Formats: sequence, structure tokens, C-alpha cells
Amino acid sequence: MKKKISYVGISVLLLLMGLASCKKGNTYYEDYQIKYTEYNGTTLEFLEEQGSVYDSLLLVLERVPDLRARLKNPKDTITFFAMTNNSFTNAIDAMNAIRTAGNRPHLFLEDIPQPLIDTLTYHYAFNGIHDTESLKDFVEGKEIRSIDDYRMTMKYKVSSASGIIEGGQQQIVLSDMNNSIFQRYWQESNTSVVNIRTTNGRLHILSPSHNFGFSKLAKFLNR
Repeated sequence: MKKKISYVGISVLLLLMGLASCKKGNTYYEDYQIKYTEYNGTTLEFLEEQGSVYDSLLLVLERVPDLRARLKNPKDTITFFAMTNNSFTNAIDAMNAIRTAGNRPHLFLEDIPQPLIDTLTYHYAFNGIHDTESLKDFVEGKEIRSIDDYRMTMKYKVSSASGIIEGGQQQIVLSDMNNSIFQRYWQESNTSVVNIRTTNGRLHILSPSHNFGFSKLAKFLNR
């Protein structure tokens, strides 16, 4: 039986690969392809086993039980973009900075109205399998509806490394289209880890700089 792989282990693995690439020269980047990381458990189990890294996300999922149930169900198939605690801190701090300027009391995750927390969280979940392999052929990105039928876009990207364009890490750019076909109105965020294969789908991890809700908390809760 395969051992369950922790997020810390994945991070260390990526670091070691990066260090190894410095020794192997630029051809290493040309030949390198990120493989799938397999986890013998559901997406929810993965998140729960990573110590305190996803405490804020797990708190939010407790408030969105239907999505939590899907991430826990081994018979379901769902792609999910997870966020570390930093993403929620970014969103709460930005929202409360505006509220402070307006002499309004601070709000926290438990204070977000239920319809809003549902909607914002659903936008990170998608029916079926969506990973780098399925997105490679869509040069301009692929519009994909979230589980609440909201328009989002996923785009395959390879970062640059050692001066070689598209010679680095594979990523997925997740964009909130804001119900517009014009990219200048979109809000986008890069992944830091992709292609974690769980028993009920695919899990990608967004960069810590991501703002939960694509900056919508500051907008909707400061009207």
C-alpha cells in the first residue's frame, strides 16, 4: 500500500529537483516534465493531513458542507484549487484595511455571509479532471464552469528558468472572468503545485500570494 505523501514532502521534492537542475545544466529544463504526485486518499484527507497549512481553508469548508462532502467522497471526481492560510490572510487584511478607513468594525472568516462564502468557495471547484495534460493544447486557456456554473478560465503555463523561456515549472493560471470576455477585467492567480492525483480527482495548490475570492471580499463587504 502506497504511503500518503505530505505537502511538505512535495515541497522538498520540488526544491531538490531545482537544486539538481543547477548541476545538470540547461538541457535539464528542456527535457524535464513534472510527473503526477499520487496520494492514496481523497482530496479532503490530503488537506487534513498537512498540519496547520490549510486551517483556514478547512474552516471555510466546514461552512460549505456540500463541497466538503464532495471532496471527501471517494466515488466523486472533482478538481480543486486549494489555498494556504496566506490566501485568506491576504483577503481579510485587504477587506479590513478598507473597513478601518471607513471606521467600520473588522470582519473575519466566520462573519462572511453564507451565500457569499458559498459562492466564492465554489469557484475553486470543478467537475471532472482538469490538469496540465488536459490544458496543454489550449494556447489561450480554456473556459471551464465551476460547480456552481460560474465562468472561470484555466491556462497551461511553463515558467522560465536559468534564462530559458518556458524551461521551468509547469503551472496552471486560474482566472476569474468576472462575467466578461475581455481579459483586462479578469483576475488571475498562478499555482505553486499542480497535478496531485487523489483518489477522487485532481488537486492543485495556488500561490500563497493569492487573495481568496479573487479580491471580492473587499468589494462585497465594503459597500
